[in-house]
Amino acid sequence: MLSRRGFLIGAGGLAAVTALAACGAGDKPAAAATGPWSFTDDRGQKAARDQRPTRVVAYASSAAALWDYGVHAVGVFGPQKTADGKKEVQVGNVDLAAETSIGNAWDDFSMEKFAALKPDLVVTGLTGAKPADLWVIKDDLATKVQQIAPVVALSEYKVTWPKVMARYEDLAVALGGDAKSAAITKAKADFQQASDDLKAAIKARPGLKVLVVSSDKDNLYVCKPEFFADLSYYRDLGMDIVSGAGSDDYFETLSWEQAAKYPADLILSDARTFALSRQQLAQIPTWAQLPAVKAGQVADWSTEPRFNPVLAAPVIQKVVDVVKSARTDIVS
Repeated sequence: MLSRRGFLIGAGGLAAVTALAACGAGDKPAAAATGPWSFTDDRGQKAARDQRPTRVVAYASSAAALWDYGVHAVGVFGPQKTADGKKEVQVGNVDLAAETSIGNAWDDFSMEKFAALKPDLVVTGLTGAKPADLWVIKDDLATKVQQIAPVVALSEYKVTWPKVMARYEDLAVALGGDAKSAAITKAKADFQQASDDLKAAIKARPGLKVLVVSSDKDNLYVCKPEFFADLSYYRDLGMDIVSGAGSDDYFETLSWEQAAKYPADLILSDARTFALSRQQLAQIPTWAQLPAVKAGQVADWSTEPRFNPVLAAPVIQKVVDVVKSARTDIVS
C-alpha cells in the first residue's frame, strides 16, 4: 500500500481569483537588493539573510512558480526530466540548461552539489500540517540543508489554488521578482477568465460527477479534494468532485477489485510519469469496465498544480474544454 508520503512523492470561488491579483505581492515594492532581508514562511518560520538572497535552490514546482516572475533558481531538486529526456510537468518554464540539478527524483538530493552552489536560500513546498512535512528535504537531510541555507516552505496543504499562488508571488517579489510585468498581468487576467469560463461550464453541466485518481499496479487512489489546491478550487467553482473516504490525508486507497466503488461521469487521472499511463490502465479489467472509461470520458490531471498564473491559466482552460464536452448521463 502506498503511504500518503509515497503518493505525494511518487504519485474560494471568483473572490479568490480576485484575491490573487489584489492580495498577492503585486502591489508591494520589491525587496531592496542591499541590507537585511527576511521572509516568514507558512510554518511561521522566518528566513533571514544579511541581504536579499540571489542564489536560490528550489524544489521543481517551486522553481517553476518563481521563474516567470524573473526569479531563477541556481539549483533545482525533484523531478525535472523524464527517462526519455523530456521536461517533467512540475518544472514549468524553467530553463534546465541554466540551472544545476541537485537530484532528478523525490528521493535524490546531492548534498555535494547543493553545497557547491553556495546557496543562500532553499524554497520548497509544505505538504502537511507539520513543519517537517516538506517536499524532499526531510528528516536528517533537512538538518544538513539548513546548516548551509535557511529553508522557506509555502503550504500546498488544504489551501486553495489562488492562495498558494499569492504566497509564491509574495516570495517572488521579496526576492526581487516583477509581479507587474506584462506576462504576469496578462496571465492573471487569463486565469480569471478561465475561472469564469470553468464556473459557467460547470453550471451548464448540472449533475456532472467527477472522480480524480492516481494509480499504480497494485492500487487505485481516490483523491480527497480538500487536500489539493486545484481540486479544492474547482469545488469552489461548483464542480461536484467525489471524495475518497477514510482517515488518510489526500486519498483513499482502493484495490483494483474495488475500482468501481465511486461511480462518475468523468475521471481525471494522474498524468505524471509515476502513475500508470492510459495504455497501462487499459490492461486492468476493472478499470476498462468503468462507465466513464468505456464512454471515453477520461482526462489528464497532475497532483502538482502550477503555482503562478502563467502556468495555471492554461491548466484551467484545459479543464474548461473537458467539462464543456463531458456528458452527464454516464451514471445516474
